[in-house]
Amino acid sequence: MPSASTMSNGVTYVLTFVSLIVAGLISFDWLTFFTPEQALKIVGALNMLGLLTKAWITTAEQMAKRMQPPTA
Repeated sequence: MPSASTMSNGVTYVLTFVSLIVAGLISFDWLTFFTPEQALKIVGALNMLGLLTKAWITTAEQMAKRMQPPTA
């Protein structure tokens, strides 16, 4: 089973890759495929996924800090 750090890094890399692809295709006219409402929903979902991933990573880091034994 991969560690939480490995999994969160993998998710972060995938989201970064998707963001780069979307940014690279920004000049493409998406309205031929999607309505403006659908495009807004897609962008909102990607942003929400990014926020949830960042929150998950932060929570995992805080839990890891609490699990470490105190140093004297």
